[in-house]
Amino acid sequence: MLVPIVEMARLTDPLKPIKRWAGRQRKRDFILLNSRKPRMSPEAARRDHQDMLRLMALNALGGALIGIFVGASLLLLDIGGLLGLLRRASNPVLPLMLVMVPFASLFAAAAAASAILTLPYKRKFRDDDDGDRDEG
Repeated sequence: MLVPIVEMARLTDPLKPIKRWAGRQRKRDFILLNSRKPRMSPEAARRDHQDMLRLMALNALGGALIGIFVGASLLLLDIGGLLGLLRRASNPVLPLMLVMVPFASLFAAAAAASAILTLPYKRKFRDDDDGDRDEG
């Protein structure tokens, strides 16, 4: 019990972790407040969000179409005897949906995720003086 108390007495500045945290917080606030990205008006932000959603929706639609194509090719190539099982089913709509919907949703989600990862914000807010650094 005495050892931790003695070691605590040896500390030169017990508030050092708090001061370090406060310094980091000040740096973070400075970076956020002095960002070089231009501020957007509400109308420009709304237009930007609509463009982003349109990009993601188009990519998701393309991915869903690819997924439907993959599911249809599985059925048409009769891989695993799926087409024979589908023909013998009393209600072929449900097994068809059980094949097509997972492929369509998987490919749509992958395409939407790739759209999110490749959003053009770095190009859109590039600094104007990037090319001037090499001159000086």
